[in-house]
Amino acid sequence: MSMTWTTQALHGELVRSPLAATSTIELIDGTEPTIHVNLHDQGDLPVFVAVAGGQIMVSTTLWEVSEVKDRHAFNEAALKLNPVNALSNIGIVAVQPGRDAYVMFGELSASSPVDTVVEEIQMLAQNTIEAAEAFAGHLK
Repeated sequence: MSMTWTTQALHGELVRSPLAATSTIELIDGTEPTIHVNLHDQGDLPVFVAVAGGQIMVSTTLWEVSEVKDRHAFNEAALKLNPVNALSNIGIVAVQPGRDAYVMFGELSASSPVDTVVEEIQMLAQNTIEAAEAFAGHLK
């Protein structure tokens, strides 16, 4: 039987999953609840998970746009990386009025098994670390 997750139900399963052995997993309640996963075995990388509109969104911040030397060159490099790194995407989100940040994110169905969600979290973390290393030369 397939289950469609809510953020709260997914949080309950993640804290019982093998991911909990190497991570801190907390639910941030609010209008749009979010799960904060702190991956200790990936340098304490913070990953955020939320369920909305039939999808699970998994994301982490790379760095603020203001930290990039040449936005045009970086954006071109990021667009060229996406086909090679197809399971994770790079985008820009507003973190505060007038402040944007690059994020790495992936999505999957809200009815995905918890093991698949854990795999997405771990894959996003690995891809984020690889992207940070690959793009280090673009930072101020």
